[in-house]
Amino acid sequence: MRRGGVQLSAKWSGSKSTKPNCSHTEGNSFVAWDVIVYSLIMEVERSNLLAFAKMSVRDVIQSMERKQDLILDEKQQLKNQVTFSVNRLLLLIEHCLCHGLRKDISSGMEMFGSPTDTNKTSILRRAKEQVLSTTSSLFTQICPDPWPVLVHLSRCISGSGDLSDTIQSMSEIRTGLGRSRVWIRQALMQKRLSTYFQHLVDPHCELPGSISPPIHSPPFVHIEQGEKRSCATNIRVSHTAFYHPGAMMLSDEGIVFAGLLVGLSSLDFCFVLKDNLSEMDGALQPIPYHVYVQCDVDRLERFINKDNLFPAVDLSSVIDQKNFLEELNRKLQNQVEQHIVEQRNQHDRLQELTSVMDMLRLENRGLKIAVSELKRQSFVDSAVGSPGVTPDSSVSSKDSDISPEITCIKNNAAATPSNETELNRLQRQLEEKTMLLDSLRTELSESQSRIASVCRQLTHSQTLLEQKQLLIRQLEGKTKGMSTIMDQMHERLAVMGTDKVATERTLNQMKLQLSDLRSRCSQQQADLESQQSISADLESRLNEQTAEVNRLQPKVVELGECLSTIGHLREELAYWKNLCHEQEGSLSEMAAIVTSSKLEADQLRESHTALKEAQWTDDACAPSCSKCQAPFNVSRRRHHCRNCGLIFCYACSAQTMSLPSAAKPVRVCDACHALLLHRYAEKS
Repeated sequence: MRRGGVQLSAKWSGSKSTKPNCSHTEGNSFVAWDVIVYSLIMEVERSNLLAFAKMSVRDVIQSMERKQDLILDEKQQLKNQVTFSVNRLLLLIEHCLCHGLRKDISSGMEMFGSPTDTNKTSILRRAKEQVLSTTSSLFTQICPDPWPVLVHLSRCISGSGDLSDTIQSMSEIRTGLGRSRVWIRQALMQKRLSTYFQHLVDPHCELPGSISPPIHSPPFVHIEQGEKRSCATNIRVSHTAFYHPGAMMLSDEGIVFAGLLVGLSSLDFCFVLKDNLSEMDGALQPIPYHVYVQCDVDRLERFINKDNLFPAVDLSSVIDQKNFLEELNRKLQNQVEQHIVEQRNQHDRLQELTSVMDMLRLENRGLKIAVSELKRQSFVDSAVGSPGVTPDSSVSSKDSDISPEITCIKNNAAATPSNETELNRLQRQLEEKTMLLDSLRTELSESQSRIASVCRQLTHSQTLLEQKQLLIRQLEGKTKGMSTIMDQMHERLAVMGTDKVATERTLNQMKLQLSDLRSRCSQQQADLESQQSISADLESRLNEQTAEVNRLQPKVVELGECLSTIGHLREELAYWKNLCHEQEGSLSEMAAIVTSSKLEADQLRESHTALKEAQWTDDACAPSCSKCQAPFNVSRRRHHCRNCGLIFCYACSAQTMSLPSAAKPVRVCDACHALLLHRYAEKS
């Protein structure tokens, strides 16, 4: 689809450029269609990258659940699912980071022509060049350089500058893509990759004190430590300076991709990078879509379809259910409050009944004491009254002596029925109090059982209330999610409205083009009629030419005989030319041999002269190697050639050769080594 879109744009460009009489409206419509094709291609690529990201993150998490610990070494090609899944994930992150990346940061996305430019040829040429440059920069870029974006990101986030500085100091990595790969692996091991990408896709993520390059300069600008504080408030740049419009990091798919990377924070990655830094400078590999294309196409379409990302939910039913649960929650709260009040009343009544029961116990004890005292008193009275029953003789004899005692006994006997009546009354009161006590005990047990049941109901109500509150919170979260979805749907509706307006505008332009094409068609039809008349004229001429050919046929036979004679002569000429070329070749070979001999003699003469004039070069006069021009420093030392006296580095003077002036083999440069070997070979 991508290639087809580019070819279609080129075809339109060719058809437009061949019409010098096209209007300014046609040039603008060409530009609009190229922009539409460009936006469609970018949208398809973003959808593919997002779908592949979802499946890659899912595969990595599922694979790591089965195998918890895995060390990934770039040299060890482990044939297991986890390694392949992680490699696909790293490749996907690289593609998402490089999607829509500008080749030249200073050249932004310019508009197709200016309003004041009325030159139609200039408009078409500029549009064609812009489309071709955009296509080549977006889709045929083999080795992009996202490292300036990451450097800018490290300046925007506090505490992440050490990571970019550490990677920048690695001399084994030569390309920006290689540094970006090391940065991605380090961020995965630090579990901060999702945080970095969230700051990258969010335009409001720039923190105070961050430093960013200006728009019209490369994004990596070296700033001294003392200048950071003064330039922190003046240097600002948006992420759109690094990407073309429609890139992954500037769209909603980039936000979703950053959210997918949050799930990778639960995994522990360990990459062996120390001995594999030189292998990071490879080209950007294509994404292996064939791994997931083998799945069920229908299921994959349902998985990728944007409409299925947010399932259809009846918002009115959710709101009705929420209102019902809130009403049920209020009723349950009222019931709980009533049960609590009833429990308090029962507790107060229980305390009152307990105090009444204590009073009745005390009263019962007092009644028992009174009854026992009355029984004892009646027993004493009966014991005192029994000696009064004496024989008649003693009664008559002592009548005058005991008359006062008899009167007292009679009085006691008269008082005894009243005591018995009081005793019976007290017994009846005791029985009544006992029955009342039993009824109070029964009522107390019933109250306790009722309180226990109320407590159980209260516990059940509290549990039910907690469940309802949890359900209410869940429904509130769903309601918030639905409101977010509704907002997103409104935004999509607004975007679709804008697209509709743009489509209608494009349709009007196409109608204008159609009317223009119809006028051209009528003109072409008139041209066709004129061409038919011309073809009839040409047919008449053809008949005349045929008659002329028949007349000239005998002359052709004569010319054939002449041609055969000419052929024999040409063969003889070719024979003599070949002989001449062979002689010239032998002469050129001899000349080449003579020339090479002269050159060798001159070289030997020059080398002999150079060796005679060789001097021991001073160290201060040679700041760099005489052969590879590498500057000398602490790690790269100076070495003199013992033959010519010049100063070289270790690599350029690693050969040794025996000289007449030294007893042992000494260090010489590569040129002197070759010269001495050639000289010794000639002598031998």
